[in-house]
Amino acid sequence: MNIPADRLSDHLARGLAALYVVVGDEPLAAQEAADAIRAAARAAGHSERTVYTVLGRYNWQGIFAAGDNFSLFAERRLAEIRIPSGKPGVDGAKALETYAAKLPADTLTLISLPGLDWKTMQSRWFAALAKSGVVVEAKPVDRAALPGWIDRRLAGQGLRAERAALEFLADQVEGNLLAAQQEIDKLALLLPAGTITLADVEHAVVDVSRLEADALQDALYAGDGARFAQVVADLRDSGEAVPAILWQVSSAVQLLLRLKSAVAQGDSLPAAMRALWGRDKQRAPQIERALKRLGLAKIESALSDLALIDRQAKGLERVGDPWDTLLRVGMTLAEPVGNGKR
Repeated sequence: MNIPADRLSDHLARGLAALYVVVGDEPLAAQEAADAIRAAARAAGHSERTVYTVLGRYNWQGIFAAGDNFSLFAERRLAEIRIPSGKPGVDGAKALETYAAKLPADTLTLISLPGLDWKTMQSRWFAALAKSGVVVEAKPVDRAALPGWIDRRLAGQGLRAERAALEFLADQVEGNLLAAQQEIDKLALLLPAGTITLADVEHAVVDVSRLEADALQDALYAGDGARFAQVVADLRDSGEAVPAILWQVSSAVQLLLRLKSAVAQGDSLPAAMRALWGRDKQRAPQIERALKRLGLAKIESALSDLALIDRQAKGLERVGDPWDTLLRVGMTLAEPVGNGKR
């Protein structure tokens, strides 16, 4: 069974499947789909959670051992299997086929994959997963549909925007849904409920320290921890709200992850880099150096920390300060070459 990510809530309301496969390159859609599945699993009593991240050569038997050793008196489990490269390898493909054929009892399994090409989606291992569970497709929203997507998200915050304001926002975020959501969150913080005009949006979106926020991306790509720390301190001291700048850092990390995953799947770095456009293309030399300096695991960890920052900024996470976490992300990604190979 295949469903688009925006239809997942309707599916979950009717009950849970034993297996979900979230696949796609749209980070926000994938993140929200996984979060919704986790929340539904917790509500259904799956209180024990185990995460397996498949990187390089992997001992797939560990997943089976965890399922086989499930105690009669244990709580229901949520087992997450993350395959950032989208390529489980020969042993992994066989393991996934076997796993899908006999899912462990009292366990909800969530498998996360990046966007896959048509050949991979026709493979035996993926077909086995699709047959045994629900495939949730996290696809990008095209430019024509983006104003409507933004409009629906704004409505959820009690805001209604003029068409010109929606078009302006769509142009600003350049198809990045996470950036769009963070702009929406920022508008909800800055503006009262009701109708918002193009002038309201222009003031709220543009009147942020864009140059300094852009400097965060440059510092990340360059591995310049001192510069990153200084910009974070300046933005914090000037009273900027975290959601107003978080998308800049998130988009940089997501780009690095997308390119690094493409290389891990067998694409050449030059071929992956050719997909860059806009301001990212101008930064291509910096981005290429960052890709050589950073390992996939470190980039994935940074993306998880950025999701934590988002929760902290919204008051959904009571522990920690979002500015401190943001600084930690920058310092981690700025570590010297010798520390970035993992």
